[in-house]
Amino acid sequence: MLHENPSMLDIDVNHWRNLQALLLESAKEKRRIIVIHEAGELLKLVHSQRLEVVHDVRSVEDPHAVAERLYRDNADKVDFVAVFERRAFAEWVGRFQDTWRADEDLDAFVHRQYALMDEYPEGIVTYPGPARNVLGLQWRIGTTYEAVKSAVREFVPPSTTVVLGVFEGDALWAVLVLRFDADHRVDVVTTLDPSRVTLGSGRAADGQATVSWAEATYGECSVALFADLPDAKALLANEDKPAALTELVARGGLLIVRAPAGVRTLLEGAIV
Repeated sequence: MLHENPSMLDIDVNHWRNLQALLLESAKEKRRIIVIHEAGELLKLVHSQRLEVVHDVRSVEDPHAVAERLYRDNADKVDFVAVFERRAFAEWVGRFQDTWRADEDLDAFVHRQYALMDEYPEGIVTYPGPARNVLGLQWRIGTTYEAVKSAVREFVPPSTTVVLGVFEGDALWAVLVLRFDADHRVDVVTTLDPSRVTLGSGRAADGQATVSWAEATYGECSVALFADLPDAKALLANEDKPAALTELVARGGLLIVRAPAGVRTLLEGAIV
């Protein structure tokens, strides 16, 4: 779905930073205990902030039990524990790197990288939660990769642009612009460029101005939705997206400048 070489020009640093804070969760930002062993022989046990770790680990016979015990014994200073068997981890890295193809969708490669962790249930262990949901950069979108791809196929016409905006108060806090090509691949990932749009005339006017700029710059816009920051966070966190969207529309919490044809009945009367 994400083109192997997407254009990322004209990104506004503030909008991009805000989008990352809203949509991504990084393991590097979390307090963590890392354990590395080789066939049970302890090689390393360290806190990411070099804090003292309460433990009695001398070897790693059961990595799941070790991870859980370390987490519980250090609960006041750790967000997760990772236990890696050195050879298994190195094999995992080699395997996913060997699968890369220059013409492959970037998201397909990354998804495979994380899914492959499931094949090392004893070698790549985290607590709490499975490794594929804990390590690296995680999306805060409250749904699966497959569900996102399905929704795009169903609701976003090919060769059109999607605009998703978030207001904080009456100011546009972040705007994400995605252009899909004829094969439903994202070939443009960018933000609103505030220097090219006159803002400050109210939410409806700012939403329209943003979409007009996006269409003039990247082509026809098929989907354009705007919400408050708290509502955006709640919608992303809710796994029942249709119910959450219905509730948001019912109370007037969603500014809809463009609506996908498949949900026009739901959104009838709300389009500005």
